[in-house]
Amino acid sequence: MFSSSIFRSTSNYLLVNPYIHQLFHSFNSINTPLSKKQTLIDPNPPLVGQAIEIKEYLRENSIPFDESWTCIKALCCRSSSRISGLIHIEKERGDFVCSKCSTTGTWLDFKTQWPHLKSRINCPKVTTAAIQLPDKERIIWEQSQAIQDKDKELLEVILARYGFTEEYTLSSTTLQRYGIRIYQDQLIAPLYDTDRSLVDIVVLDSPSNSDTKPLKLSAPFGLNILSARNAEIILVDSIWDALCIYQTTGKLAIALPNTKFSIRINMAFEHLRKIHIWYTNDKAFAFRLSNILNPHRCFMITYPMNAHSAFKIGHSLKPIVNESFAVINKCIEQFDTFRDLIRDELFQRTRFAGTQWQRFPMLSQIIKGHRAGELTVLTGSTGCGKTTFLSEYSLDLCTQGVSTLFGSFEIQTHRLAKVMLTQYSSLNLTKNMHVFDKFADQFTRLPMFFMTFHGQESIDKVINTMGNAVAIHNIQHVVIDNLQFMMGMDYSNGDRFFKQDTLIHRFRKFATNNKCHVTIVIHPRKEEDEGDLSVSSIFGSAKASQESDNILIIQQKKLANAAGGNIKYLQVVKNRFDGQLGRFALRFDKERLSFSRPNATRDDVDDNQQQQQSIPIEQ
Repeated sequence: MFSSSIFRSTSNYLLVNPYIHQLFHSFNSINTPLSKKQTLIDPNPPLVGQAIEIKEYLRENSIPFDESWTCIKALCCRSSSRISGLIHIEKERGDFVCSKCSTTGTWLDFKTQWPHLKSRINCPKVTTAAIQLPDKERIIWEQSQAIQDKDKELLEVILARYGFTEEYTLSSTTLQRYGIRIYQDQLIAPLYDTDRSLVDIVVLDSPSNSDTKPLKLSAPFGLNILSARNAEIILVDSIWDALCIYQTTGKLAIALPNTKFSIRINMAFEHLRKIHIWYTNDKAFAFRLSNILNPHRCFMITYPMNAHSAFKIGHSLKPIVNESFAVINKCIEQFDTFRDLIRDELFQRTRFAGTQWQRFPMLSQIIKGHRAGELTVLTGSTGCGKTTFLSEYSLDLCTQGVSTLFGSFEIQTHRLAKVMLTQYSSLNLTKNMHVFDKFADQFTRLPMFFMTFHGQESIDKVINTMGNAVAIHNIQHVVIDNLQFMMGMDYSNGDRFFKQDTLIHRFRKFATNNKCHVTIVIHPRKEEDEGDLSVSSIFGSAKASQESDNILIIQQKKLANAAGGNIKYLQVVKNRFDGQLGRFALRFDKERLSFSRPNATRDDVDDNQQQQQSIPIEQ
């Protein structure tokens, strides 16, 4: 659900690929463990693990590695004649262990011993005894008897002492599955290590203590029945909970020790895709446990009682397990999710700024570029040249490979295309018809597409057309000219505001979901004041200014000199990318129907600089 990527284990590939030994540098570890004491993971993991440091160290030392849910893995030695073991390095603390030779230690041990580990060319397999019980527990285990079908009546009597009723009781099949045995009218549970060795036994609680705080386990309960076929398990904090859950859901439940967590348990759980955690007595530890096991595959059960208690009073455990919630919510992110993206944006700022305008370099200087997934609003008074400017604005991007879909609801498509062709050729084609076919052929090859709508149109139909264009033609830029004309006139003022807000919301959502830039033309409201337009001049409610990433206003001022006329300039009043605002002059060329400057002579440059000085760029 994170939405971040999780790489599943490919350890089998590492083992069976005959060429992998040539790719991996040897670990070449010494035969004896660095530490005889079993490496344990602190149940209070740090907020930021050592995964980044570990991977950087392995890369610096040319050690190929594989990454899984909780561990970073690499080959233990460079043996070419035998299968090497895999070193599992725990991401949070850096503790490591070899799956074959059991070489183990801390991350500091690994770095310290690395120069000495290169000499080993063999990874011997360490075998352990099937039973590793102390003498006292071994005698109890040998004197106990396995549960058989013929013991049904005896088993019912024993379970009744533990508080189970005839209606809600454990079956002999469940108890046999987990290896529960009978010893002097009591039940004893075996505790196995990850290598399937019997390391301890537990005499289950007496009836008076069965509902109190569960016993602290020295080893996990249920690991002996965990196999590679299991993709989902439930972790609990008591043996009774594990038995009751398996009885009712058929899903494997394992009771973990709540004070120690071995890295070997991480290794045993690496193949699991989904882990439910049901810890009633220590929910804080449950969430710390999810961090150790990788929260992207963990689901939390927050039922107000444990599984044992719920089972004995007739509650159905299956729906309780199925209603567990994901620890990682797709709608919630942490800094680590986009840390690399931030680094890339800071390191490659120009690339992330988007496509630069060639015809309007001052626009690129202010808003830095045209970026996917953004919403731009363009406004300006009637007759100021919004459509003409937007035609050249989108054509500039299209000639650089930004596939564009232009929806003009105000003027007919062929007239818009005529304006674009004139701007593309930078010629008055009426006076240069001999080059029409040349430029028309070139224009045809541009990734420019037009909507056939004219006048009022259904928003659903427009959005569907846009979605189809994105899927079929890989459209990166959609232009809507203009919003009010698309809406028609069949609304009162209140209804028009609501309708416009709905349209803006739909376009905003489309831009975000499809990583497509959407540019919308919105007329300003009628104002008596002839001063400059502002954000508040945009017709409708504040929805347009709130939802948009960029707001561009074409301003025009009347000149006070004897010649009269007016001057136009484009003002950027909102720039969500980096906040820089500014304005620059627009000079319209009627011959070329263009607001951009052609390849200028020296006189033209001086004239343009003089005009720019009267309309300075605002920072």
